[in-house]
Amino acid sequence: MPRRASSSRARRLAPWTLVAAVLCAPAAPGQAADKYETNAQRLHRKGVFCMEEIERSDCAIEKFEELLEERTEERELITDALLRLVKLYDKAGRVEDVKQMLRVFWEAGKGRAKYGHLLYSTRYLPEDLDAFASVQIKQVLAAPLTKRLPPDLSEYPFSCDDERKAQIRDIWLVRRAKRHAKLKGTTLNAALQELAKKDEEREQRYKSRQAQGRKESGQPNESPVFAEHMCDVVRALGQDGSHSWVRASFALSHKDGRRSVSMVEIPGLDALLASAAQSGSITPVGEQLWKLPSVRFHGQDVQLARLDLDELTIAPANVMRDLLENRGRKRRAMNKSLRSLLSTIPDDSGFFAAATEETVRDMAMTGFKKGTRRFLELFMPRPKGIQIAGVAHEYLGFFVRMPTDTPVKGELLVSIARRLVANAEDEDDADMLKMLDISSASDGRALLFSYVISQTQIREMMLR
Repeated sequence: MPRRASSSRARRLAPWTLVAAVLCAPAAPGQAADKYETNAQRLHRKGVFCMEEIERSDCAIEKFEELLEERTEERELITDALLRLVKLYDKAGRVEDVKQMLRVFWEAGKGRAKYGHLLYSTRYLPEDLDAFASVQIKQVLAAPLTKRLPPDLSEYPFSCDDERKAQIRDIWLVRRAKRHAKLKGTTLNAALQELAKKDEEREQRYKSRQAQGRKESGQPNESPVFAEHMCDVVRALGQDGSHSWVRASFALSHKDGRRSVSMVEIPGLDALLASAAQSGSITPVGEQLWKLPSVRFHGQDVQLARLDLDELTIAPANVMRDLLENRGRKRRAMNKSLRSLLSTIPDDSGFFAAATEETVRDMAMTGFKKGTRRFLELFMPRPKGIQIAGVAHEYLGFFVRMPTDTPVKGELLVSIARRLVANAEDEDDADMLKMLDISSASDGRALLFSYVISQTQIREMMLR
């Protein structure tokens, strides 16, 4: 039985204190520990000291393994220890231990359901919104891994400066071309032309598959409001990107992307809204409710509501109306299945997502004929939804959990997927898939897909 942490009498620490405990270097061995230090914090501190200061892998592994046995609410420490153990096991050539460590992500430090990683207003989301994603922008940008990568990589996804984004794309195209020219013994110009052509062809294939899938599913081929107009909101607030935001969440109906909403946490939001209203870049339409005056989304106004401190909700007028009605009635309207899936995603995840059973089933089977679909459903496990968590510390980890109805079917799919990975013919693909693990949960009622990638592998992917 795992030992119970000695944190029951400990003072509850502020979130920033816990993050600092993960990211900062440990104290010297002779330095007195904080009298309020929990057993989990002590083990993490000693493990980091062994790993980074005295470079003793055996000592670090021992402390981090002990930490994973703790019953603690300090999930940040658990996740960092888990990823560090992946790194240590891999360095020692302990392949099976690496795989096992990837499989315990969902169980380590597991406690009761939590909702602290969800913005307050998510409780009022209309019930038909059945897919959800969120990114902890501040947390991701502060991760050690992010800081060690070229800064333009983290700048790009949060920028709304079109010229700067085009410049970053060109920079990476040149970097890729230089590498290809060296490997193939050709000129830089020839490599640039070849890569530009490949990128264009890849984009066209993606658009064709997307359009075909939508056509066969009979669903509207419409992008959600946050994909179309998030940068309009950024500019209306007088900013050039979302890199200064704390976090952003997105929800939509998989049957119709027009039914969509985004909720973001922005420091100093009230001052930004007051300035935007004064300049006319947003127009008041109600109490703590505005619209973008020059923007229409499928015949609807794009509206902005301030429903909580530093929290801005962005949605088309019809979706905002439903959301505000739920709030007025104090009705927790969020899809219950979706909320349940989100509640058990580790709350220290830098980015996470979930989708309901119906969403997964419809999206997974899009493109198959009815007969083929029925045949596959006989052998495929029935997904009860999907959960995705991403963490960025020293490594970048992706963890996917798909609850299923039948353990036997789940094991069949696991064996098939493992064989496909093992038979990867391309040497580069085989190397990239080395840290991919496919397994079933300890109770056999969930499929687990885990992938950990280093900064070196990220650079390699970007330069292909």
